[in-house]
Amino acid sequence: MKKNQNLITMRRVFVLVLFVVAPLFNSQAQINGIDDFIIQIQELRTLSQKMGKYYILQNLYPSNEKYKNQAQESMDSFNSILVELIEQAPSDELQMELQKLNLTWMYVGKVLKTKYDRAAAAKVLDKLEYLQNEAKNIGQLAMELTKKDMAKVILTAAEARVMLQRMNLYFIAHRARILNQNIEQRFNESMTSLKSEIQFLESWEGNDETTKMLLNMIKERFRSFGKNISLKSKVSPLMADMVAENMDEDFKLLVKTLKEKVQ
Repeated sequence: MKKNQNLITMRRVFVLVLFVVAPLFNSQAQINGIDDFIIQIQELRTLSQKMGKYYILQNLYPSNEKYKNQAQESMDSFNSILVELIEQAPSDELQMELQKLNLTWMYVGKVLKTKYDRAAAAKVLDKLEYLQNEAKNIGQLAMELTKKDMAKVILTAAEARVMLQRMNLYFIAHRARILNQNIEQRFNESMTSLKSEIQFLESWEGNDETTKMLLNMIKERFRSFGKNISLKSKVSPLMADMVAENMDEDFKLLVKTLKEKVQ
């Protein structure tokens, strides 16, 4: 009994800390089931990569207010989604893991506000990598709560978004000459994973005309992206980001379409 009371007290403290640190934004996640929960965990991972990208871009192009605004928007979205994930966690274990993730996020949020230089950016990359891997582990725990084959397909499509943004982040980091020795490895890992995920989705037997069309659009963009975006490429960070964002929109639509198949 005492153990349960302590657990309840810990939850209240963690959630209170979260709401004190994070502004109260309108909920974006709208979590109504395990599929939504998994998608939003992946959204946190995608946002973690975007935050790193905007951290670099707003300092490479300080006259462009867009990147500063997008950096703040991505942090706000991360806060909002994490609040709802904690509130709607489908198990005590997942709720506790999310509360741990929130503590990591509180620290990473401070790191993201440090003054930019190539060494500071290297630390940001590593802390965001840790954050998104922690979120990935939570997603894997969530997958254990469902036996639906469709959940794996949805997870793969959402994972492809993460790897796309991760690849884009490390391309930009390379062009910005960030002092991090893991850039090449993480870039190559992301590209390999993205190729594999696209192949898995393409081979899925449940594809219909809509999903096939979306996958063809993604493949065409990826052929151009993968051909021109290598660490030896001279493509500008702005061009790389534009292509990545267009692909990201296609992936978001694919995830939405797959999710509607479950309903």
